[in-house]
Amino acid sequence: MDSKSTCVSIGKFPLDYTEEQVLTIAQSVGPVLDVKLLFDDMTGKSKGYAVVNYGDVETAGSAVRNLNYMTLPNGRFLKCSMISDFEMAANGGGGGDAASAGAAAAIKLPPLPLGVQIHPNQNASQVISGLLSNIDSNSALQIMKEMKSMSIENPKAAQLLLERFPQLALALVELGMISNTTNQELVEMALNKRVPELKQLSVDHVDLLRKVYDLTEEQLEELDESQQEVVNKVKKEIEKGSYGEILESQS
Repeated sequence: MDSKSTCVSIGKFPLDYTEEQVLTIAQSVGPVLDVKLLFDDMTGKSKGYAVVNYGDVETAGSAVRNLNYMTLPNGRFLKCSMISDFEMAANGGGGGDAASAGAAAAIKLPPLPLGVQIHPNQNASQVISGLLSNIDSNSALQIMKEMKSMSIENPKAAQLLLERFPQLALALVELGMISNTTNQELVEMALNKRVPELKQLSVDHVDLLRKVYDLTEEQLEELDESQQEVVNKVKKEIEKGSYGEILESQS
């Protein structure tokens, strides 16, 4: 166990528990800086695990001592471990939830507001649309800019963020609509993976794709590993024609 860790994993609670309910449990041993439920990236439903950051080593240790095997109202026993335990389990073949918690500990994610309860007659898209209905275009654009900066500066953290919180991707689509940085046609194109005609791309988009494709090996070596990976993926998509007849249009 890493005695310097301030984060613990709390799990084995019912899948319908909200972040507020988990926060109440976590706060029973001391102040909490952050709590994040782990969600299945396919279904969007809770995995029954959460990562809790207490901010100090002593409170985190107290949480493990007092919350591990605590009996819940439904008769289940709570599981509470230091995050480093889950990291070791993930590296040694531990399994699904352990790997998720270990990845969360390794990458620092920005704090997010607590989630809201989705009622049986609602779906995630409806709730997100309702919550974002009062956001103005400037605020939406600022959020999109921050997400873009994070994707460029720390792509692995951005990927983990979207994997852990798949509803955030839905929110970003809504914000893209509000800020006019995307439209329904482009969203459907991405979802359906439909090959766009060249005339559907702006001149700037076409020019940018050409410049990416024309990058030399020397120029690629000046980029970091994650940037090189992105460029190589884009080049492959250009060659497959995913963005339209980019190469043919040069002739």
